Amino acid sequence: MAAHAFGLDIGRSFIKIAQIKDQGKTKLLTAAGSALTPSGGLQTDSPDELKRISEAIKACVRASRLEGGKCNVSIMESQAVTRLVTMPNLTDKELSAAINWEADKYIPLPIKDVNLQYKVVSRFGAGSEQGGKMEVLLVAAPKRVVDKYVEIVKNAGLELNSIETESAALARALSRGVEPSLIVVSFGSGSTELVAIKEGNVIFTRSIATGGGTLTKAVMAEFDLPQNQAEEYKHTYGIMENQLGGKIANVLRPILDVIVGEILKTLEFSKNHIPESQLSRIVVCGGGSYMPGVSEYLTEKTSLEVSLADPWDIFSKEGLILKMPGQGAFYATATGLTLRP
Repeated sequence: MAAHAFGLDIGRSFIKIAQIKDQGKTKLLTAAGSALTPSGGLQTDSPDELKRISEAIKACVRASRLEGGKCNVSIMESQAVTRLVTMPNLTDKELSAAINWEADKYIPLPIKDVNLQYKVVSRFGAGSEQGGKMEVLLVAAPKRVVDKYVEIVKNAGLELNSIETESAALARALSRGVEPSLIVVSFGSGSTELVAIKEGNVIFTRSIATGGGTLTKAVMAEFDLPQNQAEEYKHTYGIMENQLGGKIANVLRPILDVIVGEILKTLEFSKNHIPESQLSRIVVCGGGSYMPGVSEYLTEKTSLEVSLADPWDIFSKEGLILKMPGQGAFYATATGLTLRP
C-alpha cells in the first residue's frame, strides 16, 4: 500500500499531522498526532523561533510513526488572499494570458510579490442568467510567507510536496459530494475561519480575529483564573446555561456573537453566488468545535443544521488511530492535506 504525503497543519497553538494509505478501493488512516506550537508560532520572523518550530515538527513526526518524509502543508488563511471573481467566459489559454492582469484588480499586493494560483469554479453558457460568464477562484500568498514555510519544512528534515490554503484542505476533507454547498466554521486558537463551499470548490473565505484564545482570556479576566484553569472551565461548561449557573456561558456568548455575525454575512454572500442551491448546513471543526453547546448555539442563531465535522468517518483505521475516537474534527485541515492527490 502506498502512503500519501502526510498533511502538516502548523497552527498558532498546535502542530497537527495526519497520513493515509490507499487500500484497494478504500483508504486507511494510519497516523495522526499533534504537538504544541512553540511560542510565537508562524507570526515570528526570528530564525531561532522558526528553528524551534522545525524541531517541534520533527518530534511530532517521530511520535506519530509516519511513513516517508513528504508533506503537504497548509498556509494560515489570514496569510493568504482568496477571491472569487467573475470574468468573461475565456478559454484556458486566454485565461492563462489574462489572469495576472485580472488578479491585479483584486489582490491588494503587487502581483510580482505573491505566488498566484487560480481555478475555474463555474462556466455559464450565453443563454444562462450569468450571460456567458465564468467564476474563477484566485488565491495569492506573499512569497515571503511561502519562503518561511519552505524553510521550516526543510529544517525539519522533510520534503515539501505542496502548499495550499487551509480552506482548500478543509473543502477536500469535509465536502463529499453528498450536498452541493455548505459552510465550514473552523475554530482555531487565534482566529476562526469561515469557508463557503460549492460542489467541493471554495467560493468564499473569511478570517475572523476571534478564536479559542479570545474565549479563554475572557474567562481568565472575569473570574481571575490562571490560563490552564480557564481552559478547563471553557471546555467543561462551554456555553451551556444549565452548567455552573450559566456564568461561563454569559462570558462566552457575547464573543461567539461576533463569529455569528460574520457567519450571517457569509450566508448572505453565498445566497448571491449559490442561488440554485440554498445552504442548509454548517460544519464545525477545530479545537473550539468541541466546546459544549456551541453547535446548538449556532443552530439557534442561524436556523441551520450544525454538525461536528468527522473527516475520519470514511477511513479504515489501524494502530494508534484506534485510540483516538472522535478526534477527526481537530485534525480536519491535516486530513484534507493528506487527501491531496
